Amino acid sequence: MGGVVTWLAWRQLRFPAFVAVGILVALVVELALTGPHLLHVYDTVVRTCARHGDCSSVTASFQHLAALSHPLSTLVTVVPILLGVFWGAPLVAREMESGTYRLAWTQGVTRVRWIVVRLALVVAVAVVITAVLSVATTWWQSPVDRLNNSPFNSFETRDLVPVAYAAFAVALGALLGAILRRTVLAMAATLAIFAGVRVAVGQWIRPRLFAPLDVVNARFIAPSLTGTQVSIRPPSANDWVLSNDVVNASGRVIGQNGGIGPNGSFGLNVSNNGSAILHGVGHCPNRLPIPPGGVRSGNPSPATQAAIQHCVDSFHLRQVLTYQPASRYWPLQWSEAAIFLVLAIALGAGCVWWVRRRLT
Repeated sequence: MGGVVTWLAWRQLRFPAFVAVGILVALVVELALTGPHLLHVYDTVVRTCARHGDCSSVTASFQHLAALSHPLSTLVTVVPILLGVFWGAPLVAREMESGTYRLAWTQGVTRVRWIVVRLALVVAVAVVITAVLSVATTWWQSPVDRLNNSPFNSFETRDLVPVAYAAFAVALGALLGAILRRTVLAMAATLAIFAGVRVAVGQWIRPRLFAPLDVVNARFIAPSLTGTQVSIRPPSANDWVLSNDVVNASGRVIGQNGGIGPNGSFGLNVSNNGSAILHGVGHCPNRLPIPPGGVRSGNPSPATQAAIQHCVDSFHLRQVLTYQPASRYWPLQWSEAAIFLVLAIALGAGCVWWVRRRLT
């Protein structure tokens, strides 16, 4: 009887699975045909462009050659949620709407076997499809990622986490379908909750999975009368910068992006008598030298710049950059994938429990 359940589950899944596999095979063939040339161009032209002083034109040409990069990343982003919405959510909800689950349960098949086989099969196929897509995309885009040198910008569309997202999405859809018993409603709920969880993890959990590191500039160096000040950087260009704040003596954040104010700007209101107000901080204790013709935006004289720096120093401002080092990319990949896989297992167990205990 277990084989009959598996066969029936596969029969219901085989058409959408064949369609998905057909699209995936076509995409993999395309990537296999174009990927080696992309890698060759990067290794022979892009990596050596600095020697010839023409990196700007070379980079532009290479990015044009890699025009498929953005659609690929978008595809890896949407595939897990599409699997959750169109495979996971109808898994139980459609059976409840049509009443066909009663036929299975009267043929000597227990509820638990029925839902476990169906759910396991759908999750397994979804995971395999997403894994192949992620591996192919990660390989094809490897030269693009090396050029961009920002691995965390493509974190959600590479390597392990898309596979865990797919398992989570399908299990979430199945549980919501069992609870709501309406296919369309379950699909909408799956989309909303999946998106919310992804945003929450990306914004608040992933940056804190490991304690971030800090780079501190104990003395905030003032720019000219106007402009943007970014005086510190993370140790490596491909580190993940979480924040770049300016704080006062009490530790309160008064600016972001290396400046004072939310947009990273730096500005002074200077009166005709030389008294000045540092935006977002307070009144300067000293007066600024007034050049002939009054105060103008731009590069101040050495005396004026020294007076501005004296004003800044009086407030004991410092710049604090918080980051995750690039060396934590793989630990973060494994950790986030584990989180979503544990959630998928919990949701799957919840779906089994709900079908066993609550469905009538």
